Amino acid sequence: MHRYVQTWSGDNYTSWETLRFNLKMGIGLALSGVSNLGHDIGGFSGPKPDPELFVRWVQFGILLPRFSIHSWNDDQSANEPWMHPEVTPYISDLIKFRYRLMPYLYDLLWRHHRAYEPVIRPTFLDFPHDPRCFEENDDWMLGANLLVAPVVEPGQRARPVYLPAGSGWYDFFSGDHFSGGQMVTLPAPWDRPGLLAKEGSAIPLNLADQHFAKPRDQRGFSLFPPRGGGAFVAGCFEDDGESERYRQGRHWSWQLKVQTSPEEISVEVSRSGEGFPPRDRLGLLLPRFETRTLRVVGGTIRDDRMAGSHRVLEVGIGDHL
Repeated sequence: MHRYVQTWSGDNYTSWETLRFNLKMGIGLALSGVSNLGHDIGGFSGPKPDPELFVRWVQFGILLPRFSIHSWNDDQSANEPWMHPEVTPYISDLIKFRYRLMPYLYDLLWRHHRAYEPVIRPTFLDFPHDPRCFEENDDWMLGANLLVAPVVEPGQRARPVYLPAGSGWYDFFSGDHFSGGQMVTLPAPWDRPGLLAKEGSAIPLNLADQHFAKPRDQRGFSLFPPRGGGAFVAGCFEDDGESERYRQGRHWSWQLKVQTSPEEISVEVSRSGEGFPPRDRLGLLLPRFETRTLRVVGGTIRDDRMAGSHRVLEVGIGDHL
């Protein structure tokens, strides 16, 4: 198994420059074969970060395999999630979002373990035919399907980001759709990271509310379907999350086969492998603007409703999956 790598930048003084340097260093490590990495959130030494820098650092850190808030600060302070009460609600929401995204991160680490696929990578790795992706930038890919646009400068409430050509892109949170090959400006609030999903992808999620020392798991997928006709396959790796029985083949995977037309979205759900627990439901999230008829093969739609910025479907799948 791969060990975690804690990155360190010499006298790691707390600053916006250090945040940006951590980004570059992480991408370089991943391209060199070390993907199971993370940074010291807020900096390890120096004075404690101010509220804005701390929030931006957390937004960046929750999307890395290793996420750790700890420090040895020169001013005798310690970096903690509640160190700035005025932004603690933002920090709490961001950590909850990390737990929601955990199945995707888990799957990416499995891919790294099996095939040495880098978990984080520069955009040019997935879009080598777009010369704009080779220009200096602060964007990066989390796996093949999520484009991360972190804020690395103070006072910013919007973030320009170049969308690689060859794919359409969805704002992960608002559901807004953009064509690739252009520069767009995204809102950059404190309660969520800048994040876009590639058109024709499905991101595995844990939709259960999390409580300290009481982990819960409810599988879901956030679907970002082709806007017209198209097809794609998505899935995720799972095991029991505790033992090493995966070495004896005790692991399984979900698979979604998605077919779209201008009028309908068809999703075929299946699960294969050894040792998976019974499930009676699966959540499917779509952008709020998605109004096409949805048909599920291998399950029954129990509920179809709007909730915030998503169209949410609850699918009964039965113990046979």
